[in-house]
Amino acid sequence: MHILPFTMPSKGYEPSQPEVNDEEGVLDIVHPAPCTLIEEAKVLADTLILRCALRPLSLQNDKIHVQLIMEGEVLENTPLYEDESVAYGYEWERKDSCWHGVALDYTGIGRGEKGGESFTFYGNSLPFGEIQIPHPLYTKPFNVELAHYQERLTTLLEGQVLRSPPGALDTQFLRGYGGYYKEGAHLEDIQQIYYHLTSKGRRTRVCLMTSTTLYDQRTPPPLGGEIVDYTVQFIPTLRKEEYLSLPGAIAAGYAQLSVSSELGIHTFSSYLCESVSGFPNLVNVCFQKNL
Repeated sequence: MHILPFTMPSKGYEPSQPEVNDEEGVLDIVHPAPCTLIEEAKVLADTLILRCALRPLSLQNDKIHVQLIMEGEVLENTPLYEDESVAYGYEWERKDSCWHGVALDYTGIGRGEKGGESFTFYGNSLPFGEIQIPHPLYTKPFNVELAHYQERLTTLLEGQVLRSPPGALDTQFLRGYGGYYKEGAHLEDIQQIYYHLTSKGRRTRVCLMTSTTLYDQRTPPPLGGEIVDYTVQFIPTLRKEEYLSLPGAIAAGYAQLSVSSELGIHTFSSYLCESVSGFPNLVNVCFQKNL
């Protein structure tokens, strides 16, 4: 291989320069398929309203017995959930007052609202996605007695009355009996019912009280309160979802559902429950999109 010797360029010689491109580069990202811009605010409804049927749930165990020991005398025990066990004047429609819960079943028809405009949908398909609904949609729980219960009442020398368990002076203990429901009832009447023990002769008897009555006498659950010469106390402590009425639980957002779409999964919480005119066991449950 021969290497040519270096030689100086002749006078006036200028080497050639590559042509400079002053134009800005552009990256082509155009796809041949059609493209549609999806704006979330235009496709997701703010409110969903679902038509639901009310379905009461029977007690899992209605063979519970209760017994009062009064001033040392053991009274005859009584089946808690039978008509003859309820003291006179406290019946308050006993057969309709011992439900374990009330289920709300989606009937397959609903309405969505966005910006003052509404649309109707059927089943689980929405214009912007798929609604995911549990079955039942929601169950309003009530507190019920789960085991046999015995209470002791003793009058002390000072005239005070001791009740146990758990043991308190001049205190009336209220326990969960179940929930009230019958077809056509006002929604606010679908509420927790309570009971306490009394006596008739040598027999134990049951007194029933509604949540409405307790609110009227200013001893609402779960705190209770004072009535003249005794205190009202709830045992065991009830959960908020139990002592609220059906509309109250719906307004508190206990019913939930979700919607899946191209934009992801969005959750909705209940805020209102309304009866349907002419259909005693149907309600409209309103949901709003969670932020």
